[in-house]
Amino acid sequence: MVMMRSPEETMDLRSDFLSRPTPEMVEAMIAAAQRRGGFGVREDHHVRELETLAARMVGKEDALFCASCGLANQIAIHLQCRRGSTLLAEASSHVFTSEAGGPAALSGVMCKGVPGHEGIADFDAVDEVLVAGDAQRSGVDLLVIENTHVRTGGAVVDMPALERLRGLARQRGVPVHLDGSRVFNAAAALNVSAAEICANADSVAFSLNKGLAAPLGAMLAGSAAFIDEAVRVRQMFGGGWRPAGIPAAAGRVALETMPQRLARDHTVAGELGAALAGLDGLSLGQSRVWTNLVLLDLDERLGLAENFAQALARHGVLAIPFGKRRLRLAIYYEIGLEDIPFIVDAFRKAIVEFN
Repeated sequence: MVMMRSPEETMDLRSDFLSRPTPEMVEAMIAAAQRRGGFGVREDHHVRELETLAARMVGKEDALFCASCGLANQIAIHLQCRRGSTLLAEASSHVFTSEAGGPAALSGVMCKGVPGHEGIADFDAVDEVLVAGDAQRSGVDLLVIENTHVRTGGAVVDMPALERLRGLARQRGVPVHLDGSRVFNAAAALNVSAAEICANADSVAFSLNKGLAAPLGAMLAGSAAFIDEAVRVRQMFGGGWRPAGIPAAAGRVALETMPQRLARDHTVAGELGAALAGLDGLSLGQSRVWTNLVLLDLDERLGLAENFAQALARHGVLAIPFGKRRLRLAIYYEIGLEDIPFIVDAFRKAIVEFN
């Protein structure tokens, strides 16, 4: 399955959505392109196969194919929050940091972030906010949990934490949405099924391209009634794409073939993190490597992360600045243990430029 990389090709570790589709996905897309797509918003054969499979894998009644996990999140927020209500999540959650103010702009929803540790929101803080609504203060309509948690380097929200957060929300009659962009990574790390994780949420969004290698797309899953309404909101947000059979065909293959091999990515990421943290001037920017994301902190003599990333690129490796002195690396199926020496050598060469 692993594609061969030419010696002169840059190794792009900025995100796992940069992986190329597997040959099996390409074949599926070619076959889909030769079949006429359906006219209705949920008529296409390949889309319906994907949606049925996705719903089953996360233990929900139905699922909807969306262009991105961000869109899926925003649909879920719009459906479960009243205008003027509050969305509650851990303060550095993706829905706050990277979705362009979508809850406020699209749904008139205020965002309340609470402190957390390694992606897990503080339980007491969550409970305090859940009971805060009154005649003068907006009540909470939705609790969002991100798993894995991207800003802390792919940290996993474990089952006891998920169950406790779900229990707190249930006591107050508040639904839970799981921003599970990399939920299959979380499942692999916890050695449970994605459905077991998603049982703690009323709705779930997950990506098909991050780690699973589909060229694009995401799924929103929940009850049948919820997804019926989600179809309308997707259209309202401009996401009622047709024809969608070609990317859906790749997405189906991604769900059938990729989740079971994510543990390998975690192994590669762990080995890479250990190797790089041993270099002079670098340290691991997380307590441990949980899944496929590696955070690296630079000491002051290595300069700013943006400048170091530029030096690293000159030696054939692309990383994303993730803070003033922090870099993020993402592992996906095209990066193996055999690539670690090349990556480490590129870091060594970049370090020399700052000495």
